Amino acid sequence: MMIERMLKFTLFLLLFCPPLVFVPGKWGGQWIFVNYREPKLAALQILSWLFLTVFWWAIWSSSVRLERLRQVLRDRFSWFFGFFFLYLCWTARNSFVLDASFYELFQYFTILNLFVALSVLWQDEEMLLFSIKSVCSAFAVVTAIGLYQLWRPIPWLISVAQKWQAQNASTFGYKNPAAQAVLGQMFLLLALALRSAGRNRKLLSFITATAFLAEVFYLATLQSRTCYFAFGVTLLFAVALILFRLVRRGDWRIVGIILSVAVAAGIIFSLTVLKSPAVHKRFDMMMVYLKSPSRFLESDRGIYLRNSINMAEKNRFGVGIGNWEFAYPAYRKVGQDYFFTKWIQVRRAHGDYAQMLGETGWIGLGIFLVVLGWILYRGWTFLRLDEYWRYFLLFQFVALMLIMLSDYSIEMPYHKFMFFTVMSMVNAAALGMRSTGR
Repeated sequence: MMIERMLKFTLFLLLFCPPLVFVPGKWGGQWIFVNYREPKLAALQILSWLFLTVFWWAIWSSSVRLERLRQVLRDRFSWFFGFFFLYLCWTARNSFVLDASFYELFQYFTILNLFVALSVLWQDEEMLLFSIKSVCSAFAVVTAIGLYQLWRPIPWLISVAQKWQAQNASTFGYKNPAAQAVLGQMFLLLALALRSAGRNRKLLSFITATAFLAEVFYLATLQSRTCYFAFGVTLLFAVALILFRLVRRGDWRIVGIILSVAVAAGIIFSLTVLKSPAVHKRFDMMMVYLKSPSRFLESDRGIYLRNSINMAEKNRFGVGIGNWEFAYPAYRKVGQDYFFTKWIQVRRAHGDYAQMLGETGWIGLGIFLVVLGWILYRGWTFLRLDEYWRYFLLFQFVALMLIMLSDYSIEMPYHKFMFFTVMSMVNAAALGMRSTGR
């Protein structure tokens, strides 16, 4: 049907295009700037509402989807997620700059609408896999550009970085956003590889596994300590959990595939760390905090965390969603001159949980953690299934949660969209299990 083709096409545009969008600018024949953040936000908003328009047009032609919509709207988590959005609106009354709150709230309003639509649509396994392929295809392009930049700089993709930092941030401009975005879909690639292997589709399994290993190398070159940590912990957790399940069931073919990919990823990452002085330096800096966690409180992220706690203690409902950077000057009790001078001012807490705490207070952080915990619980129910590829939806969500410990992920529009997109995947898969009695 034409409406079904339109639905898939608009969904593909929504998932494929935004990570590749940027706007470069010239002056006197020279490229002088590239805008990476706001063009992605514009693309997300335009394509989100285009998709939602088609979705609401298409849903009336399917009794199955209408029943799934009723299920989503009756679901307690959907109501709680809506309550979380209303609470964010309430915090805006404390904002220093109301426009900054509106900037965030409109994004969350779009995400809430997408959450409902995607939770309905992705209960259909075919549509879920189509969407994962769309996202991963976009990041195959992102990774190819980033790897090409290692060989030859691209003049209209100016990296937002100092000379000693990674200059191959592809269409994201800076190492941290690039690393977070790539890691935000790597375990979805493994889901595709494992599902293809389970259905004896050897070529697709080989392609997706190879793409994953290429992205491991690319991730290592980006020098993001937070992403190194999140990737390593999630991969170890995933391998240990799946091997425990598979060995008990005697599924040795899948065990061999998982071990082969995991060992290859470890070798590629280790060689990159050993062979690149810049990467080795960043890895050593990460190990300092793992060996002595208390030193974290004296780092930049630790200072921002302590001052975010000060914000929350002085404001029951926080300083208003989107207002951390505007409120920080008034609440920087610890390290007052750290990255705060006449020439430079810190804009973000460098940790999403810390920023959520400062902007929405202890109550808001608590509500947010319940949202995440609820999704984790739903994802954990996948472990009852023999469809091991679904486990990687949960692992992808875990990786994103770990990134948020000490980096600004949902502070950026595209990364916020991707985080809640993965959350919708886990939620839809869990609801699909419930509706089929699994």
